[in-house]
Amino acid sequence: MLAFWQIRPVSPPVTTPAETARALHDALALRGIHADLTGDQNRVRLSLCSGLVAIVQDDGIWWHSPRTLHPGIPLYVHRCTVTGAAEALACDYALLNPDAEESPDVAVP
Repeated sequence: MLAFWQIRPVSPPVTTPAETARALHDALALRGIHADLTGDQNRVRLSLCSGLVAIVQDDGIWWHSPRTLHPGIPLYVHRCTVTGAAEALACDYALLNPDAEESPDVAVP
């Protein structure tokens, strides 16, 4: 028997892909990026623009970036947090839509 009380750390709440996708949708909206949500079995797709679709699954958020590792080698991106995914997706969105930053209706956080 232990001589002291052991305090077990609190686990973060488990979220479903739909809840994570909704949080990501809201985080992108704060950056002025509209995304369409589509549920598909145990995952949710967020379509930001032509060529940029993020997939939210139990294991995180995935997408194919417009950037490449080497010529001809695609870059697949994975983020575990909504904040990290929103930041990286906003950068990739800016690469595909360079005029979006100049638009007057873009929300400023």
